Amino acid sequence: MKYQGGLPEHNDNISHEHPLKDFLLILLALSLAVLAGIWVAGLLVDRVVDDISPETKARLTRLLAPPLPPARKDAAAREAWLQSQVDALRQCAGIAGPVNVRLVASPQANAVVLPGGTVMVYAGLLEQVKSENGLAFVLAHELSHLVHRDHLRAIGRSLVVIAAATVLTGDGSWAAGVLAPAQHLGETRHSRERESLADARALRILQCRYGHVGGATEFFEALRKQDGDAPALGAFTHYLASHPSMAARIEALQLAMRQAGLRSDQVRPLSLPR
Repeated sequence: MKYQGGLPEHNDNISHEHPLKDFLLILLALSLAVLAGIWVAGLLVDRVVDDISPETKARLTRLLAPPLPPARKDAAAREAWLQSQVDALRQCAGIAGPVNVRLVASPQANAVVLPGGTVMVYAGLLEQVKSENGLAFVLAHELSHLVHRDHLRAIGRSLVVIAAATVLTGDGSWAAGVLAPAQHLGETRHSRERESLADARALRILQCRYGHVGGATEFFEALRKQDGDAPALGAFTHYLASHPSMAARIEALQLAMRQAGLRSDQVRPLSLPR
């Protein structure tokens, strides 16, 4: 009898699925595991940031602080006035260390706070708000990010993504870029939560500074009238946004005012030095 070679009909070591399907399933499972690990690590970052001592936090922020931008001679009077406003708000925020103010010659209506405690006020903001109270709320919001240590949270979470990419591939430079879009979906929700918490604290700072919260929604109302909230884009765009929509922020602030029994009163007109 002539021998004819052949494989057994049932062999547990041989997959009968298409190799591409197996590859995609493995890739999906690995990706989900990595993203879940990043999410858990992000929660741990928040816990660590909350638990570090004020002394350690101060050392870290000094280490991460960028060089202080030079003061503008042509805006010295306005910078000094803004500095006095931030100093008064800083006391209400409970910030013991100094906070410096720099006025940026830009039409953008915004303010940001840098690690180390420098508030960058863009000149366009001074054209957008009409009252001292409205400006104070924006500044108080930025100070709230300092109080909540949000810079350390953001940096820690970014390091988690880079570390995960490096562990997986040995080179985090390109893999971090691949993971970043998926991670961004989770980070935007975290960012919106941090923004909402900063808004809530800014209300308390405003109450401390003026005895009422008039002007708290002024800036957001001005932006909503100027740009709108683009409702046609729907919830998907909101999910991708790192900040809540203007309408959502106004609604949340009004709800917080009602729940806390905070009242609005007459605001001070914005009187800027020349």
